[in-house]
Amino acid sequence: MSNSYFEFKQFVICHDKCAMKVGTDGVLLGAWTEVESGVRRLLDIGTGSGLIAIMLAQKCGAEIVGIDIDSDAAKQAQSNADISPWKERIQVFQADVRSFAPKDSFDLIVCNPPFFTESLLCPDRKRNEARHNDSLPFDVLIHKASEWLSNNGLFNVILPAKNPDMFIQCAWESDLNLYRKCLVSSKPNLAPKRILLSFRKGPAPYPASESLVVRNVDGTYTDEYKRLTKDYYLYF
Repeated sequence: MSNSYFEFKQFVICHDKCAMKVGTDGVLLGAWTEVESGVRRLLDIGTGSGLIAIMLAQKCGAEIVGIDIDSDAAKQAQSNADISPWKERIQVFQADVRSFAPKDSFDLIVCNPPFFTESLLCPDRKRNEARHNDSLPFDVLIHKASEWLSNNGLFNVILPAKNPDMFIQCAWESDLNLYRKCLVSSKPNLAPKRILLSFRKGPAPYPASESLVVRNVDGTYTDEYKRLTKDYYLYF
């Protein structure tokens, strides 16, 4: 994306200082995440530009915290929050998930994590941190999410659809039980490319699979994707 910013219906995201720009994965996770009544505190791990944190601020009245290991991204996320209608409820910190020490638990935690493990590294260190899970191993992410969640809280992520079983198993071992899942395909009749997962801290019935197709065969957005994201995208 060549623009230094992305305009939504109620806010603007500048992302020229961030390694990873506004993209479909982040929008999907922010739009798909349900904020249950009673949620007081919310955490966005690896917040990047602050996109998901700000999307969720539009949905609820919770106090929202974002953290990112990259200082430039954290500064830009806070700047984006400060020009949003919900600036008084969003705080962003430059922090590594391993050393971050919140003063209180969270009722909802979201993360669009780096998930490349075998692809070649590019020369850009910040882009590597944003894309490769060496900087945020899944077992560390899951352990910290379980540690920081309140009882019955939710932990939501978006991952490659190819093989989420190890992530689900690791979450289960940390008392995070799969609560919702949605397979996302880019077009009809194509294998799912992403999977949205929601885990509850504590007992939860195993969910049926949801599914979502982003674009029609002709490249236009599907009605189901428009319904999911209509509160955000300018042109829906």
